[in-house]
Amino acid sequence: MPTFAAPKLATSSLYCLFLLGSLAANAATPESVTPIAVTPESVTPEPAAPRAATASSATISTPLPTFSVSYTLQNDYITGGEAKFRLTKKENHYQLLLETKPTGVFRLSKKGKIREIAELPSLSPPFLSNKYSYTNYGDKSRSYTSVYNREIAEATTIRGGNTTRTPIDANAVDRLSMTLTLMQLLRDQPEATSFSIDTIDATSAQANSFVSRGQETLKTGIGTLTATRIDRQRSNSNRNTITWFAAIGPDNLPVPVQIEHYKRGKMTVRLKITDFSAI
Repeated sequence: MPTFAAPKLATSSLYCLFLLGSLAANAATPESVTPIAVTPESVTPEPAAPRAATASSATISTPLPTFSVSYTLQNDYITGGEAKFRLTKKENHYQLLLETKPTGVFRLSKKGKIREIAELPSLSPPFLSNKYSYTNYGDKSRSYTSVYNREIAEATTIRGGNTTRTPIDANAVDRLSMTLTLMQLLRDQPEATSFSIDTIDATSAQANSFVSRGQETLKTGIGTLTATRIDRQRSNSNRNTITWFAAIGPDNLPVPVQIEHYKRGKMTVRLKITDFSAI
């Protein structure tokens, strides 16, 4: 991985983290959403085809519980920030929030301070939000808010004082809810070895593919955990993300306990869990 000078962590490593686990800083590219299917394994002696899952399950899924997760932000040399990932109940919707901010000597920089919020009508999949906002305190030009009208498949986006309306795939999830979708798929379809989730951004869509690499043992801030490693595969990009999920939540909910974000094969930032609570 690259060698970071101390002042550079706040401007490079923390700045690279826009979404928990698997969201990239660059704009997404248009793709379409495909229906979900779990491919049964072959009963013949030949090797079975990998089982795949996509964002909307054909099976009935119980709602996800609310929760709060805390992380440190670090590279191999220094810890320079913290992050919180929360799913909470509000008066008339559910709120999914990701917040990252520098700490210590890096707290004076705003380039690592980011907040994302998705408003969900329910906690049953698919997690189709009504509203998504992204606030980058270090670069306000990147901040925007999108309101989704699923009935007419249209997004109204406000960015820099300008309002635009763009068509969307009504069944695509926002970038933040992608992690929630992965948690649900890992809980409800543990036999699946690959996942496909399509997301909507401010002006475009992106197809996201994930592959399970099996279980690994991790030392974390809440103890030693057995976690499933999920690699994000992206075409035409020099960025990728590895996320480890461990069943530590209510009803064995798989929670992201460690995330590593890479650019050109070099790790730029790592999140490690420090606390989890059901709320």
